[in-house]
Parts: sequence; C-alpha cells; structure tokens
Amino acid sequence: MRRIITTIALLGLSLFVMLAPTPASAANDGEVTSATLVARGVAVDVSIAVTCQSGLSGGVELIIRQRSGDRVAYASGWGPVHCTGQPQIATGRAWVEGGGLVIKPGVALISGGFDLCGDVGCGGPRFEQTFRITR
Repeated sequence: MRRIITTIALLGLSLFVMLAPTPASAANDGEVTSATLVARGVAVDVSIAVTCQSGLSGGVELIIRQRSGDRVAYASGWGPVHCTGQPQIATGRAWVEGGGLVIKPGVALISGGFDLCGDVGCGGPRFEQTFRITR
C-alpha cells in the first residue's frame, strides 16, 4: 500500500513540474527588426521584437555570422531585457572578435537566445534568421 501511495505522489509531482510555467514558455520567439553597423563594422546594434511575461528580466545573447570571401566574419554580444507583458523591442550590441573580419552591409545570419529570470528560474526562447545589415 505504501508503495502505491508513493508512486501516485511521485507521478503527481512530476505532472506538476511538467505543467508549471517557466520563463522559457513565458516569452515568444524573438524576431530581428533591425541591424545597424557601428564604427564601420566593428560592432552591430541589433533590435529584436519580443513579448515576455511582466516581471521577468535578463538579457538577450547575440551571435552574427557573415560570409566574407572564403572566410566568415563573427560578432557576439548581448543586451538587457526587462519584460513588460507587452510587445517591445530589446536592443543589444554584438562586437567583432579581436583580430577578426569586420561585418559589412549585407545579409548575415543573426542568432541567439533570451535568458529571462523570474521566481521559477531562468530560461527563454532561441532565434535564428537571416537579416540584411545596414549602415
């Protein structure tokens, strides 16, 4: 009898954990809305549209890759996010790695993810899209 009660309790607890809301489910996928060169390609300012649950905060990680001849230019960075529950724009800056190729106007792969924290932990959606970087 004790084993049956323990099994039922464990099943109930695991169901509760699986259905509990997490910060990862509290934000929609980000969508890049603009990407602008900074300092002649040494950095890129990226704006991302996101809606996330009010009270969560954290950041967005950015990774940019762009073909440059037979090589790949690479930049990475982050930006802060303070969720309002309404659609908003999060802005971050990605810097070219030291000694790397500069980013140029044109199409690049922009990817990353949100790390949003609240009372139940941290997490968030990832995104990846091709986008035209402008001056």
